[in-house]
Amino acid sequence: MYTLFITGTAGSGKSTLTGSFNEWLRDQEQSTVTVNLDPAATILPYEPDVDVREIVDYERIMVTRRLGPNAALIASVREVARHIEELREEVSSFNVDYVLVDTPGQLELFAFRKEGKIIAKNLTDGSKAMLFLLDPMFCVNPKNFAASIFLSVSIYLSFGIPLIMALSKIDAVPKKYINRILRWAESDEAFLIDLENRLKGAQMMLARDVARAVFDVSSFVPIIPVSALNMSGLVELHGALTRIFSEGELELR
Repeated sequence: MYTLFITGTAGSGKSTLTGSFNEWLRDQEQSTVTVNLDPAATILPYEPDVDVREIVDYERIMVTRRLGPNAALIASVREVARHIEELREEVSSFNVDYVLVDTPGQLELFAFRKEGKIIAKNLTDGSKAMLFLLDPMFCVNPKNFAASIFLSVSIYLSFGIPLIMALSKIDAVPKKYINRILRWAESDEAFLIDLENRLKGAQMMLARDVARAVFDVSSFVPIIPVSALNMSGLVELHGALTRIFSEGELELR
């Protein structure tokens, strides 16, 4: 059983990609189970096989505990972690090739709280990988691209699980912007030139120093352009995952 945690900032396309990649894997005759970890999700573009909303009632927690939306989300994720054995048993009962885990829309709820680590460690056995989605509409600005790469590396440091990055929603952004982002990913020199042309003073120096440090760490982590709409890039994504799961490659060391 291989487990893929799909992460990224709000609006980066996590749930849509979860649904599309699930369909693609099944078309390749791979058995799958989808897991929704977002207790506050209202509409999902796929039907989750395992759904924390069946265990945790976000709206009820907000009302009965008199919490605001954010505090209720934190409390809900704590409840999910408390029910991890129940979730684990439910996921294991499917006995599939791939477990696709759609993480909460608010990234910090999963990535930077102890409950996320509890869930990632105990939800399944076997090989695991972390997919971080880069939102091209956000990353088209070089300082935002640097911030996103920094965030992805922070997630690796938090979990210690092999990491892949995907540039999502490539169908929604002009091709020239996609090419620009991919050029930055391939060449730190090209990125630094564009960064210095757009920023000045202390902001430019800080962004440059952070970018150099992050590029040193993430230079061999692939950034795979994908589209959940037309399913482009899913072959390459599957290939990268196969190398992680079967050969142990692409892991930060």
